[in-house]
Amino acid sequence: MLRKTLNASRLQEEVHRRVHKLQEVVDDGVKIGVPRPQLQEPDRSGCNWTMQHFHNAAGFEASVARVLEQVRAEYNLPQAQDEAVEVDAGEAADAHDPFGGSKPAQAANPFGEARPSGKQDPFGDTAPASEEAPPATGKRPANPFGD
Repeated sequence: MLRKTLNASRLQEEVHRRVHKLQEVVDDGVKIGVPRPQLQEPDRSGCNWTMQHFHNAAGFEASVARVLEQVRAEYNLPQAQDEAVEVDAGEAADAHDPFGGSKPAQAANPFGEARPSGKQDPFGDTAPASEEAPPATGKRPANPFGD
């Protein structure tokens, strides 16, 4: 049987998903710790990985073993050479912008070198507001509630 290839993280997630979908695990509300798969020489069935030391699996060993047997029959880990190719491809992708451009330049100030002069209030008043200056006396705005 031809096996699909999954990386270690996805293989661990698949076993975790299947184990926690088991009715007896769901009924008991148990969270079983699933270890990362370990690469090994292919066994007589052709599987090249194993998992050992499931955490909190006491009483569920047979169920976990059935799930592990099913997943081992369906999936393999990529060989070390394949992983090296994936790592190189990942590093190459990180070196370039995924949208085809180069790294963006630093953001430019859209106002050039212009800075506030300090002589005007940004809200339209001609004199800057200061704490020692008396409050501006002027016409009070109309009451928006109509009183």
